[in-house]
Amino acid sequence: MKFKIILISILIPTICFIHHDTQAISASVKAAKDYKFTIDILRKLRTIVENFPTEEKTKSYEKIKAQFQAAGEDYYGQDFTSSVLKFKALKADLMVFMEQIAKDYLERTKSILDSTSKESFDIIIDFSKDSSFAKYFHKPFDPLNGVQPYTDKYTHLDYHFFRDRETIERYIKSGYQNYHYSKRLYEDPEIVILKNKKKITSQNMDYIIDRYMDVVIFCRQAKQYGIEIHKIRKINELGDIVRKYNLTQGQLTPIFDDRIPKEFKVDAIDNLNLLYTVEQRRLSEHK
Repeated sequence: MKFKIILISILIPTICFIHHDTQAISASVKAAKDYKFTIDILRKLRTIVENFPTEEKTKSYEKIKAQFQAAGEDYYGQDFTSSVLKFKALKADLMVFMEQIAKDYLERTKSILDSTSKESFDIIIDFSKDSSFAKYFHKPFDPLNGVQPYTDKYTHLDYHFFRDRETIERYIKSGYQNYHYSKRLYEDPEIVILKNKKKITSQNMDYIIDRYMDVVIFCRQAKQYGIEIHKIRKINELGDIVRKYNLTQGQLTPIFDDRIPKEFKVDAIDNLNLLYTVEQRRLSEHK
């Protein structure tokens, strides 16, 4: 009996120590994961906030960065329990912020695709190899007396659409596929369920934030398809553009490429993870 009492008296402190040590390890692991997750998101957000700034967006981003600093200081100081709590509060704000970012990207993506949709579908219809329009180009033509098949809509410079039609069709299809996939991610029912939980976990927040970042990724892909269509439609302007800025085609980054509508150049630059303000300074140096 005495042996049992002695054994228990030895085991209880040992078990308590192990339990405390396990808690410390668990908190340190959580803090490390939270640190890596949030810093990766914040780095990606920096480009987005700088390229599409609003007063509210900048203010929210600065607040979240300050929260990250406070949580990071505790993490570096190995106060892991406090760090985990601060990271969780940070991610709650980050989740709301990312929802608005994703919404903004969806709106801009639709604008870019819609800006070229009508012209793209016209080209898909008008420039098939079996169209009546195409048949005029396979007949002998008298440039002095012949009646040209062109209208106010098309000129001889648009002949390349017979070659580029399939590419435009593929791009407009892929663009809208990526856009609608992004919408489905944004409207994911799982997000609604998680947000309505009484006690949302840190892992739940990670899932939601990741989902919104995926919206951004697929929106960028969709936007790029729309931008490429604009570039194909104005392929004949390429020579004038490189001469205007005294560039080679390899140096023709989006800021110089006037085939891209001015209002969408920032999107083309953002797709490359570049900063619009820096690119604008490069443009001013070539004027």
